[in-house]
Amino acid sequence: MRIAVWSPLPPSPSGIADYVAETLPALSKRFDVVALAEDPEAVSAAVRDAVPVHRAAEPPEADLHVHHLGNSPAHAFVYRAALAHPGVVVLHDWNLHHLVLRETVERGDVSAYLREMRRAYGETGTFVGRQVTRALGGDLLPALFPLNERVLEGSLGVVTLSAQTSARVGRRLPGRPRLHLPHHLSLPLDPPPSREESRRALGLPADAFVVTAPGLATASKRLDLAVRVMARLRADHPESLLVVAGAAEARLPLASWAAEAGLGDGLRVSGRLDLTDFERHLAAADAVLALRFPSHGEMSGAVVRALGVGRPVLVTTGSAAAAEFPEGVIVPVDPGPREEAELEACLRHLYARPALRETIGTLAAVHVRERHRLEDTVETLASFLRAVESGKAEALAAIAADRSGAGGLLGYFMEEVRWGARDLGLADVRLGLEGLLRPLTGSAR
Repeated sequence: MRIAVWSPLPPSPSGIADYVAETLPALSKRFDVVALAEDPEAVSAAVRDAVPVHRAAEPPEADLHVHHLGNSPAHAFVYRAALAHPGVVVLHDWNLHHLVLRETVERGDVSAYLREMRRAYGETGTFVGRQVTRALGGDLLPALFPLNERVLEGSLGVVTLSAQTSARVGRRLPGRPRLHLPHHLSLPLDPPPSREESRRALGLPADAFVVTAPGLATASKRLDLAVRVMARLRADHPESLLVVAGAAEARLPLASWAAEAGLGDGLRVSGRLDLTDFERHLAAADAVLALRFPSHGEMSGAVVRALGVGRPVLVTTGSAAAAEFPEGVIVPVDPGPREEAELEACLRHLYARPALRETIGTLAAVHVRERHRLEDTVETLASFLRAVESGKAEALAAIAADRSGAGGLLGYFMEEVRWGARDLGLADVRLGLEGLLRPLTGSAR
């Protein structure tokens, strides 16, 4: 059985690229696997040694396509492939709004974006879409409208990395094959280095209270709050240190926030890291900060790694990570009006209780190592892919029937009726629309 895996791949600066690369060797033991990338020659040698890598513009024949989708421009070619070659969608982010914006508005095609919004959300979508195109939506409006409908409805099955996102898929497409696949744990250094070893290797003070924010620093990671909280904590405990283990988004005023809060040299930004030093930064931490609001339904690989090395991780209540792990394994922080005060209380509590930090970290490591093993998750995925492939012919016929009127007046009528069906909770019901609506267009079959 040949599997075509579509995804950004290392050295792409994407956590999803690392995730896919980690699964390919194990997946290739079970299937004939080929990977698809925009520029195969730019893909790391380690990936090219594991599986053949083909150019996305020239895909080979495959029994089943697997599309790894995230809400970033790096996934645009995967999004287009998922529409052209129906297969299994691995939905790393529930929300794909920014990806669709990039494929439409940022390419100068506002009308296509507004059509997508109306297709998915009716008149409300049209109204909201107009606000977003006028740059009036901020970060919150796109977070409320995931714009994943077209790619999900055109899939043969859906894999999610959190139970929260799986439940959303089930409500949107009842009856569609779906799999909740726990995000695997993969550590380049295993067993992980000690806190002391990691700090020596990274040049961090041995006696500091280190709070680490892993990955690319963005506005949604609540670092403005973290900077203010750490400045107050540092005023009482000068050894406190906030470390951003990764680069900062160019437009993020991280240095300005630190200056205004008086954090001074209590903030360190590492820049982009390889996975080995990334793990060392997690191991060097006393606590890991992984807040996210608004959340796009993502399941963070950094959170899984931080839990795997045995560190307490603070996450946003209501996020996929908070729903995925039990309390006692993670530390939830409510994103409401008292978020900053709650974050400060949690960090002060952890600062004052080293034994509690160790207890939470031990519980986290045991939980993740028991439930998130790479080989186990790949075997679960392989079983799901075999099951989807066995029903592929019937599912492809149903998708083709739903798409038969795309692009003309008939397509417009069909989309309008489908929006009404979605609004009534009938998104995955095959309505046989073409025979009913074609006479209204005045055209014969």
